[in-house]
Amino acid sequence: MRRGEIAAAVVAVLLVLAGLVLNAAVPSHHPAAARIPAAATPLSTAWYCPVPTTQNLGSTAWTANLGSGALHLRATGFGTGSGAATTEDLASGLATNQVAPSPAPAPAVVEGFGQSNASFLTVVGSTTGGTAAPCSSQPGRHWLFATASTAPGYDTYIYVANPFPEQAGVTVRVLSPNGDLVPAGLDNFPIPPSSQTTIYLADYYPETPSFGLDITATRGRLVVDRLMRVNTAAARGLNMSLGVTAPQLQWIFPGGQTPAQGEEDLVVANPSNHEALVNESFQTVDGSAPAGQQNVSVPAGSQVTLKLSDEVPAGTQHSTILSVSNGVPVVADRVTIDGGSAKGYESVQGATGAGTSWWVPAGAPTGGTDILGVVNTSAVTATVGVSVVTASATSNPPDLASLQVAGGLRATFDLTPYLNGQPAVLLVRASSGQIAVENDVQLPSTYRNTIESVGLPGG
Repeated sequence: MRRGEIAAAVVAVLLVLAGLVLNAAVPSHHPAAARIPAAATPLSTAWYCPVPTTQNLGSTAWTANLGSGALHLRATGFGTGSGAATTEDLASGLATNQVAPSPAPAPAVVEGFGQSNASFLTVVGSTTGGTAAPCSSQPGRHWLFATASTAPGYDTYIYVANPFPEQAGVTVRVLSPNGDLVPAGLDNFPIPPSSQTTIYLADYYPETPSFGLDITATRGRLVVDRLMRVNTAAARGLNMSLGVTAPQLQWIFPGGQTPAQGEEDLVVANPSNHEALVNESFQTVDGSAPAGQQNVSVPAGSQVTLKLSDEVPAGTQHSTILSVSNGVPVVADRVTIDGGSAKGYESVQGATGAGTSWWVPAGAPTGGTDILGVVNTSAVTATVGVSVVTASATSNPPDLASLQVAGGLRATFDLTPYLNGQPAVLLVRASSGQIAVENDVQLPSTYRNTIESVGLPGG
């Protein structure tokens, strides 16, 4: 047989074999086979909720059923808790898991099965104020905060939750206006297994009005929250925040109102080894916003405060967008000190971008006035619908079904009549445009401060 004939025969054999392999690997396209659906994947979510354990504060974990069917919940305490699990089936609405069992409060893991869900924590002090913070769905190795303080009257606590049975550790790096350092005693700080550890920063870092934090797990995966308790002649308030896991090139603060007396600031921390250049832009109800500063330097490993109340007229409701112009990401908080009769202190983290679907905590166990701020970052008008999830049910009020926010502007909506003085979760969806949302609860006058919560994607 000639060489060419041999080659042709080999090719023919290979083609036959390939056909047999494909015939076995690829199913036939019979109508019955095409109608067989893929197996449904069970939906399971775990939320990790650190809580203040030593401050005599009331802490409650709330879980919202964001789906259309039944949600099975299981809450398990760890650390100072008994570890016994509690379960509940939630058809629709908002469930509560009291995470302050006797004799001491305890961190908790809240698991949801079968439906999309979200968990957050409310913390209330009868003489201090109130705050809300989302729980974390993902323990990690890196946590960042733009704002902390050890000034007189400012108590800052770091809660490090280790829900796993292995030893962990953290290093806490301070990002001050004068540069960065790791305070003595906070390098590879040990975190025991299945525990929550409290770090009181004034024990390790001298009196300093403001600084950022860069917290890295040297071993294990952790969840880190920061509690600031403020009680001075000028301000009083309570703020608890879940750390962010990475710096970003943009931060959006959909709410905000420059106080008639006092100060509103944007606090920016740069954890990197390179200078960051940041820009401000503002959005108002009528489009009469000031230009904002451009290319403001935030040196490597430091923190800078931008005084918004020097730029935006007193009493103006506005949104603020912070963006980076040179590609070096940062973290940012908005801090408001009301110098009027309330003398309240508030701090809130921003959203990392605009989108079409959000969830955000609303209301409070104490009651109060509830205002939703929506900023539209796109050029077209945004049409927005709001669903209200409370302990009794999920409702879709007709008055909230088609809210309008013009392109490039910010709008506010009073949701107090829809909450009946109780905690809730808002599901905010835009059928057009790109939005970000913030909910602000003005607590009764005895509490002074406002609970400010920026929305999280995925409502």
